[in-house]
Amino acid sequence: MRNLKIIISLLIAVLITIQSVKALGVTQPILERETMLTGESSKFYFEIQAVGHTNKQSCGWSFSGLDPMKVSFDESNALVDPDGIAKVYGTVSVPSDTPQKTYNGKLSVTCEPYEELGGGSVIKRTINVPFVINIVATIEKRGEQKLPEEEEQKPTILLLPMLSIIILVVLVIYLVYWLNKKKK
Repeated sequence: MRNLKIIISLLIAVLITIQSVKALGVTQPILERETMLTGESSKFYFEIQAVGHTNKQSCGWSFSGLDPMKVSFDESNALVDPDGIAKVYGTVSVPSDTPQKTYNGKLSVTCEPYEELGGGSVIKRTINVPFVINIVATIEKRGEQKLPEEEEQKPTILLLPMLSIIILVVLVIYLVYWLNKKKK
């Protein structure tokens, strides 16, 4: 009987683990050009990932610490599907009178569950990631990064939920074996 209690406790722990694997992630913005001259502009993008969520997430964003640069976005907010990834594209423009230095800005993304039928309270989550841009007088050799096309991608299979399911199956098989052995 003691072994049965231990097995049931382990099963409950695995089920709770499977249910609690939820993560909201934001990648650091990826620029076509991280080093720019005054008067230039560069496209960039970042990803919002809603791993383990069972409902859509409604997300908005803002930048700070990049003055006097101008940051614009292709969209003002995004809906992220459950277990989905949303790519947000934008452009950063450097005015011609911008001082030459490294700018350490901050991207803040705030998400909350999106509910088409209102009611109740929601939990907002804010994630802050760095956004670094170098403004220089001259560039000898420029390395540009090709940004991916604007298409939504699904995340890959996560290791932790798969491992939890495997452990759960093994425990169930062991429980059935143990109960059959006890009957004999």
